[in-house]
Amino acid sequence: MLSGDLLMYIGTFLMPTLIHSLFIIVIKLTSKDKNYKAWQNFLISLSVPLTWYLLFQVITPFWRLVGTKYGEHALIIFWVVGVIIFLFFLIRTVYILSIKKGKQWKKYQLFWKVPIAILFPLLGLLVNSGFLINGFTGQDTGVFGDFSSHWFFIIAIINGILICLPNTENKKLRLLLYAGRSITLAYTFYFFIVFLPFLPLSVIAIIAIGVGFLMLAPLVLFVIHIQELISDYAFLKSFFSKQLLLTIALIGFLIIPIGITLSYHKDKIVLHETLDYIYNPDYSKDYTIDKVSLKKTLDVVVGNKESRGDFFLGNQTPYLSRFFKWMVLDNLTLSHAKINAIERIFFKAESFNLRSENVRNSNVKINDINSTSKYDSNEKQWTSWIDIEITNANDNAFRSEYATTIDLPDGCWINDYYLYVGVKKEMGILAEKKSAMWVFNEIRNENRDPGLLHYLTGNKVSFRIFPFAKDEVRKTGIQFIHKEPISITIDEHKLTLGKSSTQATQSSVQNEHIAYVSVAEKKTLTQVERTPYYHFIIDASAEKDSLKATYEKVIDNFLKDNPLQSNHKVSFSNTYSRTIDFNDLKASINREYFDGGFYLERAIKKVLFENHNIKTNTYPIIVVVTDNMYSSIISKDFKDFKMTFPESNLFYHLNTIGYIASHDLTNKPKQFVNDSIKLKTNHSVLPWPNSSQPLAYLPNNNKADIVLKSSIFEIDEADIKSKNWNSGLLLQGKWMSNILHPEYSENEWNNQVKYSFMSKIMTPLTLYIAVENEAQKAILKKKQEEVLSGKKSLDLNEDTQRMSEPELFILLILFGVFLLYKRKRTVF
Repeated sequence: MLSGDLLMYIGTFLMPTLIHSLFIIVIKLTSKDKNYKAWQNFLISLSVPLTWYLLFQVITPFWRLVGTKYGEHALIIFWVVGVIIFLFFLIRTVYILSIKKGKQWKKYQLFWKVPIAILFPLLGLLVNSGFLINGFTGQDTGVFGDFSSHWFFIIAIINGILICLPNTENKKLRLLLYAGRSITLAYTFYFFIVFLPFLPLSVIAIIAIGVGFLMLAPLVLFVIHIQELISDYAFLKSFFSKQLLLTIALIGFLIIPIGITLSYHKDKIVLHETLDYIYNPDYSKDYTIDKVSLKKTLDVVVGNKESRGDFFLGNQTPYLSRFFKWMVLDNLTLSHAKINAIERIFFKAESFNLRSENVRNSNVKINDINSTSKYDSNEKQWTSWIDIEITNANDNAFRSEYATTIDLPDGCWINDYYLYVGVKKEMGILAEKKSAMWVFNEIRNENRDPGLLHYLTGNKVSFRIFPFAKDEVRKTGIQFIHKEPISITIDEHKLTLGKSSTQATQSSVQNEHIAYVSVAEKKTLTQVERTPYYHFIIDASAEKDSLKATYEKVIDNFLKDNPLQSNHKVSFSNTYSRTIDFNDLKASINREYFDGGFYLERAIKKVLFENHNIKTNTYPIIVVVTDNMYSSIISKDFKDFKMTFPESNLFYHLNTIGYIASHDLTNKPKQFVNDSIKLKTNHSVLPWPNSSQPLAYLPNNNKADIVLKSSIFEIDEADIKSKNWNSGLLLQGKWMSNILHPEYSENEWNNQVKYSFMSKIMTPLTLYIAVENEAQKAILKKKQEEVLSGKKSLDLNEDTQRMSEPELFILLILFGVFLLYKRKRTVF
């Protein structure tokens, strides 16, 4: 929990020792027998910031005449000595007053208690937030932390009142007062700990903005709070047992921390529900997410990303933000893309402007490619290698990259990989996907030598190698296992893997849960045409309620131009998706609550899932009704869902002026394919295994297919073997099962990663990466352990590189100069 705010924690644990030392020195050097004057010590302490102010105003203009190293050294000495003198005489002033004026302090205690216990804490919170001194923070949150929550102000007032209340002689009321003060002690102690590291800055703050004394208020308040509790305890122990009083104090002190912990636990539940809704949803379940809790969580995550562990924690709440990250996020985080996705879905907003990755892959081409295939008659499978030689033909000196995609046929999987690093042949490492992607980006930022293979969507695989120097030639290779002879195209090079022969020709293969349907078997299946119906998905996002009448009108006109005698359906899509019968549209649209973002991806998947799940002789033609297709939220294409739409890849967009355009579910679904078209509804499909009791409907094409016989099933570890095609079929079937039922994937993904490692077959949860040295392999292993121990949809930190930090004393001095500069600008 200490990784990001090291300077803060060093200050926290060092300052108590230094303050304690000052207290001891004050006590030793201040005899009770001598008549010391408190006002004299106070004036001496006050002279320190005054002297510093004069130094800044008079001496600073001549500072350039002093040597840089000498000037810096002298400045450090002056600052350290000044802070010690200031704190010594300030503490001594308080100590003299406590021993000489004790009775007067008690008599007029409200005159000093109210400022210290109520006014100063509230002023401090307001000043820190920039409310009282405009431009003090220069940002939306405070220099010393984000204390903008209303609870800080509420508890500050309650705590101040409890401190200022007179100590009654009524034992029951005194016991209640003791319990209340015990509860708010956690609040006082928190700010005492928070401001300890900043104690030396109080001198600079007094010089710069005149309210530096507010930084001392938490320390003084803590002492007063402890004294009040000691006084209460001394009074109450005559009436109640010590065990009872100590128990009350302990329980009271823990109430606020326990409350915070329970609140964070709720936030964790809400965050996990949100991530499950987006990334591991149950399509048969209706969700209701607590948006207030979710917004709080996102604010903390964004604040953590923006602060980057700086000493001045403007966007974080000291200690609590780190505790929140540990408890709610398992010390992981959410990527910028996921934060944007959540905000768009629930709040129709975004925190980050994401830029597409700049891949310099022009003129990095394959100059030689060949393949070798071998048939294993025992396992009845092909193993094929594709060996590639790539050349960087760019004229510039920039480091280039080779990047392409490969479409794999069904029943073909990658099970090995190599990359030459110099003259050394590095075999690829099969690793968990998120951790390996993190390592790839880290290595790529350092211009090292990573190579990467991983699934994008469906059977599309990304293939990348970095870096390429000018005119450099690099060698790499990929191994595939497949059941039948296949063709694979890499860039413009088409290769045939395996040879058609009597020995190698395979019929379909199936087990209890999954089947591989060969091209030969598909030719024997009967063609049928299922009955289509329209499923309208209406954009019900925020600010679209004014289009209700328009939606009804364009849908009516569409049905007149494209009639179908079917029972159509309508889904209202915003953050959630709600489906009704078409006949209920007019009554329901006026009751519908238009809010959040247009989460079209969820609505489409739900439509496809529900139709696929019931295995009927009907299928949906999806028509999206919105004024702006580009405002819809679709994170990627629907290739993974291909099993659910065998008739056609197309869906349609009906805009608010009545034009209709086709879109492709499998390729950039937000971009139209054709506009002003006539819908085609006569698509034939192949029921498998027969037309009377079909388990699936297959596309009527000349390609093999994989069919789930059981939509939910478990893999027996004993069935997983290394580089075995049947193991690949099981892993593919499990992935397809999790596409339809992602609600089970959270509990199963560790095992699926493990089975991928056992089989040495790459799956959508793993990838092949080639790295340069043992250090990179070690960090890959470490990151993989972090990911596998956390929640599937959480991410590693995206900030792979960190700038070197200036030394602490430079930060403190620059901060003081900055505040003086801000004040002088305000005055003049």
